[in-house]
This record gives sequence, C-alpha cells and structure tokens, in this order.
Amino acid sequence: MSTTKTEEEFSALRMLSAGVVHEIRNPLAVIQSLVELLAQKTQDKNQQALAEAIVTEVKRLNRFLGEFLQYGRVPELKYETVDIGTLIQKALSFAITPEQNATQVIRTDIPEHLPQARLDPDAMHQVLVNAILNALQAMQGKGRLEIQVKRPKQHLTIKIQDSGPGIPPENLEKIFFPFFTTKRNGSGLGLAISQQIVKQHSGWMVFENNVNEKGVTLVINIPQEQAD
Repeated sequence: MSTTKTEEEFSALRMLSAGVVHEIRNPLAVIQSLVELLAQKTQDKNQQALAEAIVTEVKRLNRFLGEFLQYGRVPELKYETVDIGTLIQKALSFAITPEQNATQVIRTDIPEHLPQARLDPDAMHQVLVNAILNALQAMQGKGRLEIQVKRPKQHLTIKIQDSGPGIPPENLEKIFFPFFTTKRNGSGLGLAISQQIVKQHSGWMVFENNVNEKGVTLVINIPQEQAD
C-alpha cells in the first residue's frame, strides 16, 4: 500500500472519529444537564447519590472521548525556545496539590545553566503532567517522586522516578499501546498520546523498573538538535 493511500485512509478515519465523538458528546451534555437539574430538585438522598454517580460517569466518558479524539489527530507542533527547568516546575505546580506535597517527598535535580530546549511547551506540559500524575497514583499518597534532567552528548534526558510498586515485566512492552490500562477507570490513551507527542519531537520514551529499590522510572529523550 502506498504512503499516499495510507495517509488518505488515516485522514478519513480521523474525520469519521471526529464526527462520531461530536454525535456522542451532544446527547451526553444534555444528559448531564438534565441529571444535574433533577439532583437539585429532589430532596431524596438516594436519588441525589444516583444522580451524582451518573454525572461522574458522563464526565469520565467525556474525558475518554477527548483523549480518543486527540489520539486520532496529528496536531502541528508550535516550537518555542523553552527553559526546561521552568517547564518542569510548572508541571509540578499543576499536578501536585498542597496535601500531596505534605505526604510525599518531591525532589528535582535540574542543573543550572542547562541549554534551552526547542519544543512545543503546551504539548510537553501535557506529557510531564501525565507522567507526574501517573507516578503519584502509583504511590497511592505516600512515597518519593524525583525528577532529574541530564544532558548527555546526543539527548536532553528527563527522568521521572517514583517509589511505587513498579510495572510487571510482561506489561512493559504493552504500556504504550492504545487502550491498554491497569486502572479501573483508565482510558489507556494517556501514555499513548504522550508517546505520540514525544515522537513528534523526534524523541522517545521508555519505562524502566528501578534496580535495587521499588518503583519505576520514565525516561524521556529529546534529540540534542531540538535542545540547542
């Protein structure tokens, strides 16, 4: 099959996906509004609890549809010259609540005078926030999160290490597959989208179980030419 033919088929699939998502989201918005209205009008605690459960599931489905739509797109990156340390600190501030700061050890190892990176700050912010949230969820409220930045010869390397239970070896190869998840309410698209973004930056990412200690490390590599 020719490259042009494949691109045309993917383009058609993306258009179809966008249309399907649109048609599902419209009635979902109506359902959520009506259920919230019913919850306000009733005094019955059981009915209020049921209404809240419905709204929660509607919101979860909306999040999934948003991720599904994003995965089907190949957005054009908007490159800027970015201070990677500032980008990481913003992601930490966005992802970590004061309560989590009080119960978990958060450490960063970011060298001063690190060369700036040439990347899409919004897209990489999404990658970093997703990685941090995954690490926090794995540690279930207690543990150590460490973010380290290095500059070897060929790559700008970001390592996000947690002290959670780690990833079973049989799942390491599947962890970036679309729709693969071990979370009860996970969509299985967060890491797939993150990998897609990193690949668009001509980079790569991989999980490594920590040696001699609990937890896992997510390694993100960006080519040096992107970081000058």
